[in-house]
Order: sequence, then structure tokens, then C-alpha cells
Amino acid sequence: MISQTRQRFAMGGMVAVAFLAIGLGALYQDDNKLDEPRIIGAETSDAATGEAGQSAPATTGPIEGFLPKSGEASACSEPIGVDLGPNFGAKLTINGIPIAPEDMNVNLTEDGEISDVITASRSLGHYTFEAEDSCPNGSLLRPVGNVLEVCVYQLSDANQSCAVRRENIFDAL
Repeated sequence: MISQTRQRFAMGGMVAVAFLAIGLGALYQDDNKLDEPRIIGAETSDAATGEAGQSAPATTGPIEGFLPKSGEASACSEPIGVDLGPNFGAKLTINGIPIAPEDMNVNLTEDGEISDVITASRSLGHYTFEAEDSCPNGSLLRPVGNVLEVCVYQLSDANQSCAVRRENIFDAL
């Protein structure tokens, strides 16, 4: 039989080891995300950062994520673009080539003009481009090292001035 003193000593030791493990975990945790796209420039207001001209942190802002989300090498089979919060719009540039609004997920009128009708994906805040049929060897996408640049603007801004610029690097294969 084990005495009560030994049981208490063993239990105290286990509790001490548990607290040590929790303390070390808290001390050495890493909040940085390896897949977080990097900011290439931002113009923010005094209210967002406290001082004019400073960039907001990469984890805040109107961008909720980049598409495609299903993983590496899905760019040829899924839309390429950005997922935005409410009241924001985006202009896309892929590998230095600006994507025309009529080539993104928009509804066009019979005259070829962009209509006010909102597509299902646009209503979710997705601004996307469908890959060309010859992907990844077309004129726009290459097999690896594609760069999606996103200019995010407020929908209330008639000039569509970039409030945030971000880029995401992805592979098509």
C-alpha cells in the first residue's frame, strides 16, 4: 500500500509538471501565420491607426482571405481573387496585368456594360477572376510564382481609390 503522504507528494508533482507545461506553452507560442499574405502598401486614416500614413497590421482590415481556398494548385479550376468584408470592393492585377471589371464576377447588360445586378459570389464579398482555358500556360497564369495584387477600396468612394494594397503569391500547378 502507498501511504497518503506519498500519494499527496506524487499528485503535487503531477500538478507542478502540468503547470510547467502550460507555462512553457504560453511562453513559446507563436501567433504568426506562415501563410499570411504580406502588405505591399496601405493608406489608412487616423482613426484606424492613430497616426496618418501608418499601415494597419496585416491581420486587420477589409480582406478576409484570398481565393482559391481549397489549397495549392487549384487556381486553374477555381476562381482567383479576394474575399472582402462588407462595403468594400477590389481591383485585381495578376502577374502585372490588370483584370478588367467585365472579366471579373459581374453581370453584364446586353450592351456589354456592367449592370447593377449583383452576382451570388459578389454578394458574399468575393471579387474573382476565372482562369483561362489554357491554364496554367495561358497569357495570364504561369505554373508557379503567380502574384495576385489587390487594391481594396470603399464602395462609397466614387474614385475607387486604394485604401489597402496587398499581394498573394500562388501556384497554378
